[in-house]
Amino acid sequence: EAAAASTRFIDMTKKQLAVASDTQHVVSSPDRNRKRSHSPGPDAAPTSTKFSPLPQYPPQPETFVYNAGVERQFFDAAKEALTTYSRDGELAWAEFLKCMDLYAQEILSRSEMLGMVEDLLGKRNTELFEEFKRILAAAGAVGTPTHDDAWHSVPLSEIDFSRCRKCSPSYRALPRDYPSPPCSERCDAEQKVLNDVWVSLPVGSEESYTFRHMRKNQYEETLFRCEDERFEIDMVIDSNATTLRRLEPIGEEIALLQEKEMPLSSTTFNDGIESNISRKGKDKCASNSKGGLGGKVFQYYFDDRILNTIHKHCITRIYGDSGQEMLKMLSKNPVIAVPVVIKRLRQKDEEFRAAREVLNRRWKELAELNYYKSLDHRSLTWRTTDKRATSTRTLAAEIKDRALHKGNEGVLAIAARKEKAKEEHGSFYEITMGRFLSRKMDLTSLPKPNISLFTPHLSMTYDNNSWAQRDAYRILSFALERGTISPSDKERCYRVWRDFLAPFFGLSLMWMQSPAISYAASTPTSTLSIVSNGDESGNEDDESSNEDLNDMVGDIMVTEEIMKDRDEGNDLDLLDHQPIAPGTNVSTIYGEGAIVKYRRLDNIYVISLPFGATAYLRQNAVLCTILCNTKSSLTQQLTSEDKETLDRNDDMLIIGPQSLYLFFRLHQILIRRLNIARKLAYSVNNDRALSTLLEQLSSKGSTDVGSRRYDAYISLVYGLVEGNFSSSSQNSSVNAAEGGKYEDRVRCLLGHGAYELATMDKLVSHILKNLQNLANLDTMQNMIQVFQRHREMGEFKPVAFRQEASIFSEGENMFAFQYCKVPKSDKTIMHMEFLGCIAESDEESEIENNMKTRSDLIVTKEEEKNDMPASKRPRR
Repeated sequence: EAAAASTRFIDMTKKQLAVASDTQHVVSSPDRNRKRSHSPGPDAAPTSTKFSPLPQYPPQPETFVYNAGVERQFFDAAKEALTTYSRDGELAWAEFLKCMDLYAQEILSRSEMLGMVEDLLGKRNTELFEEFKRILAAAGAVGTPTHDDAWHSVPLSEIDFSRCRKCSPSYRALPRDYPSPPCSERCDAEQKVLNDVWVSLPVGSEESYTFRHMRKNQYEETLFRCEDERFEIDMVIDSNATTLRRLEPIGEEIALLQEKEMPLSSTTFNDGIESNISRKGKDKCASNSKGGLGGKVFQYYFDDRILNTIHKHCITRIYGDSGQEMLKMLSKNPVIAVPVVIKRLRQKDEEFRAAREVLNRRWKELAELNYYKSLDHRSLTWRTTDKRATSTRTLAAEIKDRALHKGNEGVLAIAARKEKAKEEHGSFYEITMGRFLSRKMDLTSLPKPNISLFTPHLSMTYDNNSWAQRDAYRILSFALERGTISPSDKERCYRVWRDFLAPFFGLSLMWMQSPAISYAASTPTSTLSIVSNGDESGNEDDESSNEDLNDMVGDIMVTEEIMKDRDEGNDLDLLDHQPIAPGTNVSTIYGEGAIVKYRRLDNIYVISLPFGATAYLRQNAVLCTILCNTKSSLTQQLTSEDKETLDRNDDMLIIGPQSLYLFFRLHQILIRRLNIARKLAYSVNNDRALSTLLEQLSSKGSTDVGSRRYDAYISLVYGLVEGNFSSSSQNSSVNAAEGGKYEDRVRCLLGHGAYELATMDKLVSHILKNLQNLANLDTMQNMIQVFQRHREMGEFKPVAFRQEASIFSEGENMFAFQYCKVPKSDKTIMHMEFLGCIAESDEESEIENNMKTRSDLIVTKEEEKNDMPASKRPRR
């Protein structure tokens, strides 16, 4: 009988499939190897000891090999191949999917579909085509079980949950045909509470890299690094201790056995001597065998299963490159290796614990230094956000968008702001805080602007206007003085403040010049002024001085005595002084006035003050000149024709270019941030969570602490501005270091809520840039003169103001601003309107008016002609 055999063949999937031959298996028996004679019949084919391999085509269904995961890998590889190696990759992939769709709809046969797919894949991807044929045969074979694991290979992000049930913004129910995973041995209580249906599916950007709250700042990175180091050394110490606990009993057992082995080996050795004396030859070998191999009584065997992976890794770590050799020594000679390893582990344990004591002190310092800084997540992206929000493009686009939508934000602007809010605050921000995204201000209880000129397109409020405006002016004037701009530009900027911004915001000129007044009063050549009733006379060297004094009988005179400095070298060089012409309006330490004359002999100005007094002042007591506002007949004509005025007498009105709009927007941001700083300065003392972070200031009361904190912050701003705008090279490194410490100092003074104050230097420089542009614009200088003329008249007429501004606008886009005080509060509001190019519109209106007047004249002439008698009509 021929022995039954089975044939094996290897498929391309590297799986060995055993296929039984057609012959029957013979049951093994004792006579299995016995030879038997076999005579084949006449029709029988000659038998061969070799079996021919089974045909490989068509391939047999292999459902256990080609599951849903393998199919998914094939389609990913096919997509990559089609999109990478073909000229029109996306088109080729679309054609491939179209072939699959047509085959699924039974429009194409299998052979037609295979032919099309072969043409698409080409000769380069023959392996993919063969793989596709095997997958097609496995999936379409008769009796092939359905792939129950198809759902499990599809990620949740690719399952369409749009039609599934929803119980919260991010939880969806699984599809109804999704197989439930098996879970046994659940009690009734567990069946009621455990979830098998709902899955978390974030609808926003929480799982993407753009979600800002998932990022770590540098302080968080330091804390996480300390935590990782702490975890690593704890794991090293614990694994070392675990290995030591595992080997110590073995070492103790070895030591105990060795103690028992000593007397036994000595006894055996004595018996061996006696036997050697009495016996010879073979008896000597027999007597030595009683002591064991090498004279040892016990044979030691170390099982490798005693040490697991953690123990072996610990031994390998402490021995480095010789770790594997030491593990082999533990198995070969445990008597020698185990005590050595135990001693080494104890030594390393002491070293590791000593190192942890040192590192604990370092980790504590790093935690104290970085913990409170790590909680400030908003400062991580604030600089980028603030730079984008305060840019010229963003501010100009905002009001133009509102102008197109009658003071409301456009749909695109709101959608863009929602996306930014989602990116900054998460997807739930729209649901929880979406109602606050609209920036339309409620003007119900606030002063409203003039209807004929304002919609308004944008409105801004100034809180705590009395002190905030003064602090803002101090910061800007300090930055302007320490800046690197030219002296002529500085003078123009100061004139803009003096002539326009100060009266517009309600700042007193005497208060603005108080630093100069205090400086003039503190010079060594000055004394206190003497107020008299006119008994004292001026310098008699002047011929006209006595006549002037005689004319001022009964009037109040202010004189200033001059003390000669003992050191003539410190005296002022008065030869270079150019006297101011009489009749010029000047600002002095006693207020504004007009120069009457200049006495060259004693270098004294005679100045007429507005309250009826005459002052005799030195040169340094005259602070600056004041340009007289020229009167305009056009202003008088337009204001006389315009009967409409502002609703409130104390309101201010100005029309200016885009630089003025940018200045007002940035100036309002500066006022708002100063309010934030003052509010935090008075409130952080009550926050116990920040007690260890805040810098402690000793004072009598909480109000005093708040004021001292705010003053300390203003000093920090001065130092920051001086460092960034300093032109001295010798202090550049010091200033840079101070600028780097600014943010930390602000955090120590005001806490985490002061993240908006981190970009004060950029904001101040941006404001000064627009102020410099304003000072150099001829259009703005003309607008300031128009503003002064209307202000001197005592009332602003908006229509007349707009008509006069259109003449000086020179084709630029103009903006209207109305500054109103909120009654019974220290609060003001500014309304803004984008007027566009008012010069062109006014010219067109003038042309239309001229056309109308010309048409009216033509009509009247025609009527006159019709009314004339026929004898007086001209002949044609």
